[in-house]
Amino acid sequence: MINSRDCSLYYDENVSNFLVQYKNKDEFKKQIDKISYACGDVITDNLAVVAVSHLEMNRLLKEVPQIIFFDFRKMFVLGETSKSTSPPSVGNINSILINPYLNLTGRGVLIGVVDTGIDYLNQEFIREDDTSRIISLWDQTISNNSSSTYMGTTYSNDQINAAIKAYRNNEDPYTIVPSKDTIGHGTQVAGIIGARGNNSDIRGIANDSDFVIVKLFESTNFRKALLENGVEYTPVYNASEIVSGIEYLKNVAVELKRPMVIYLGIGSTESSHDGNSLISRYVSSIGTIRGICIVAGVGNEGAAQTHATGYIKNKTDPSSLELRITKEMKFFTFNIWVKKPNRASLVIVSPTGESSSLLKSKDVNEQNTKFVFLNTRSRVLYFNPEHFTGHEVIHVEFYDIKPGIWTFRLIGEYLIDGRYDIWLQPHSTLPSGTEFLQPNPLNTLTEPSTAVNTVTVSYYGENNALISTSGRGFNTNNLINPDIATLGTNILTTKVTGGTTTMSGSSAATAIVAGACAILLEWGIINGNDQTMYSQKIRSYLMHGAARSSYYRFPNQELGYGYLDLLGVFNFISRSYSTNISLNRANTCDEYNKSDDYIVYTTNNMFIRIPKCIVGDFI
Repeated sequence: MINSRDCSLYYDENVSNFLVQYKNKDEFKKQIDKISYACGDVITDNLAVVAVSHLEMNRLLKEVPQIIFFDFRKMFVLGETSKSTSPPSVGNINSILINPYLNLTGRGVLIGVVDTGIDYLNQEFIREDDTSRIISLWDQTISNNSSSTYMGTTYSNDQINAAIKAYRNNEDPYTIVPSKDTIGHGTQVAGIIGARGNNSDIRGIANDSDFVIVKLFESTNFRKALLENGVEYTPVYNASEIVSGIEYLKNVAVELKRPMVIYLGIGSTESSHDGNSLISRYVSSIGTIRGICIVAGVGNEGAAQTHATGYIKNKTDPSSLELRITKEMKFFTFNIWVKKPNRASLVIVSPTGESSSLLKSKDVNEQNTKFVFLNTRSRVLYFNPEHFTGHEVIHVEFYDIKPGIWTFRLIGEYLIDGRYDIWLQPHSTLPSGTEFLQPNPLNTLTEPSTAVNTVTVSYYGENNALISTSGRGFNTNNLINPDIATLGTNILTTKVTGGTTTMSGSSAATAIVAGACAILLEWGIINGNDQTMYSQKIRSYLMHGAARSSYYRFPNQELGYGYLDLLGVFNFISRSYSTNISLNRANTCDEYNKSDDYIVYTTNNMFIRIPKCIVGDFI
């Protein structure tokens, strides 16, 4: 990520930041740097960020032919929902942390967090010697012409330590490191993952780990759109800055040669939900790197009623979906994903019964409609096939859409199973009550939790009760997600300026599993027990160790392969897990899981734990 020229367009509310795919890095930079109305910078060898107005996109594609693909813009939101539980108390994590033979604290492991930043003055992230546990911090919101990144400013551990020292001397630390977590979300999830325990009331799971933090830039362009639509403020982010943040974390881990858990508690609803989108493919590629584990939350869209599925039975029998719009919106857009190889055309019917003409499916097509009685305009574009997924995508835009029931009628052009889906933008970015009349609560995981090579986390409530807000699987191509579930209500953590608070929702649950993954990375890579650990392998360990209730079949769309159980993972690793011990033993063994009567020892750094009542079977 080289910042070849300072560009204020990245921060301009009238300009959009796009994630794009390009070819030939040198040629791309040479071409984009000549453009006065747009900016662009390289993220990876084939991905870049481009800031440009929608009105100039076609012009830019002609003048910068190295751009292969513009990704659909998506709104990414935080995964937090509005008796407290300490993180180590969940999922039998404490049973591992208190084991003196293992002595696991997250030591040596990096925790990468792409979120709202962190309160670096919070004592939970400062060691006993008054040095920071934050190795580096990239604040994308603080412009700096000399920065090595395309936007924002990076701060080193030495700079953060100098700021802490200034704070101790009653000087202003923010003259040295001006980064603040003004929302508090990033500080809270970091506390769940690894609060040091300076406050006796709280202790994170990997409390001796180190942090690498990315404070995301909030999209000024999306914020402007929400204000114009009369939606209450909610932080919204671009895919380009999220991908840049993950790439930054990966590069730090590779440079320092240390294992890292990358926490992703942020997600978008606007994708194909099959793991094949541009950002999902990128996240999947990072998840293949040895020593890196990506943990992603499923979001809180399960009960939002903003996903609908339809089936076109035959060419003479159209399928319709009805959408309730509750207030006028200046600009409203969504995509209709027609599952490959199906193809369909669209008719839009307004609340007054006024209908568009048949918007015919073509390879490349733009069609505009004026609904006279409502003074509403629509613009429809076809992408057939869409660049990464191969599906037909019908992109629909509304200008000054009016309240009422809008109907979208799909007419089959080529049919196999006739399936199509619509996912609206995250419900927190829509006027209250905007919803489908016949929603589908399944396939509501947020992107990038639909990616492969990631640990995907759903959540439940107290007493293992299912919670309707948790995103539900599977992927639309039947790829199994989520992988694992854990408690997601009233999790105790730290907050900005210190003290305690509770957190609920997808973000909290994802932070718990991220902490557990850090413990596994320490055991495997730092302690030398399994140097090959990466996302997919840790994902398998969590599946094997998961607790499962007889009330459900597994894997399922709400809980994946079961409930997080870190003790179960280590029981699996040590080959003494209970599900294989069912050999007509004496009654004294039937309930051994509820007893502390074990023989515990280690050999070659392997932890062994066997109930005394069955030792004879192994002699």
